[in-house]
Amino acid sequence: MFTKVTSCPISGDTNPIPYLDLGLMPLVNNLNSSREESLSCKKFPLLVNYYSTSGLSTLSGVVDPKVLFSNYVYKSGVSQPYIEHCNHMFEHLNKFVKVKIGDVFLDIGGNDGTLLKTFQSINGGIWCINVDPAKNLGSISREGGISTIDDFWSSNVANNITHCKVVTSTNVFQHTQPIRDFAEGVKKVLSDDGVWCLEFPYWKMSLDTRQFDQVYHEHIYYYMITPLKMLFDQIGLEIIDISQHSIHGGTLRVISRKKRVSLTHADVTKEYIKAEKHYNIEYLVEWGKEIKQHTVRCKKFLDNLKHSGLKIAAFGAAAKGCIFLNAAGITHETIDFIVDDTDTKWGKFMPGTGIEIFPRSKVQTENPDIMVILAHNFAEYISKSVRPIFKGKFVTMFPTITYYE
Repeated sequence: MFTKVTSCPISGDTNPIPYLDLGLMPLVNNLNSSREESLSCKKFPLLVNYYSTSGLSTLSGVVDPKVLFSNYVYKSGVSQPYIEHCNHMFEHLNKFVKVKIGDVFLDIGGNDGTLLKTFQSINGGIWCINVDPAKNLGSISREGGISTIDDFWSSNVANNITHCKVVTSTNVFQHTQPIRDFAEGVKKVLSDDGVWCLEFPYWKMSLDTRQFDQVYHEHIYYYMITPLKMLFDQIGLEIIDISQHSIHGGTLRVISRKKRVSLTHADVTKEYIKAEKHYNIEYLVEWGKEIKQHTVRCKKFLDNLKHSGLKIAAFGAAAKGCIFLNAAGITHETIDFIVDDTDTKWGKFMPGTGIEIFPRSKVQTENPDIMVILAHNFAEYISKSVRPIFKGKFVTMFPTITYYE
């Protein structure tokens, strides 16, 4: 169920250097049915290593993906900011491809089909395919009219799909251990004039803003452009555009295509690679130490509020929140309840914390004094949408402890 990562998948380096050890952590999306189950749930090592030969950061070990993804609780369709992000993505892609009726759009790890349904609402003439292993989400995707394959992406799955004008994979590439097979599969299905739109949490941005909550068992790899370009060069893909986006706490969108001698373009990776040289192992080790200190500060801050008699709630029963709470040792003794918009999470408990999850209506009945925004990547949206029913103070913990209005 837990397998050690012994080498870099890009350079083959077998000398990993550890720099962030969060100890034993629960599986963030395996919500529990009771407080007792939550507090005694199974935990696995969560350690980040660095490979100097490629610049890639990886977990020291991986949990069986069938355990992590076969029945997934996160639904992308409940996030209005994500839907808006999908709209902007379609506009961006139009700069690189000429979309015609009948063009095939493939979304790898497409969750409940939200991205493809958004694309179809803009251009009803495209044919959409979603490949995702979560069968519970696949049924939702099909109900929305999306052709859906319930499987993990691989070059074998790619054998059944051809001539894709656009391939998208948003926030999924870092979940995949066989990254070379993943990328080769994408290359196989791309049409000659097609593009791959890859999005992932940009590790440089996470480092800059202390977002250690990006680290959990589903995220095996932590990407910068340096190792990504090395991988793409090896398999015959070329990066033609890079852009940064605020969603998910700092996302990088990389547009690539099959490498062709007849087409030339400016090297858009140079400035990124130059900036990433600063994030060497010395920097990373110091960063890891600072994270440990930050979690201690956060727990002390919230404990002091609780001891002063204040009622504390939190918003966002997502992976980030689970990691933050467990890393800081914050439980139901400090935070009274968590609010989330995903109905399948209501009545469940956040792993390792004993904190129960409720719908927004709980805010009105309980009137908490403090609301910790665990889903800090959506802090603006959450604060504005919750403010009509919440009269207390919002708090975010990243990059520093801040009262948020």
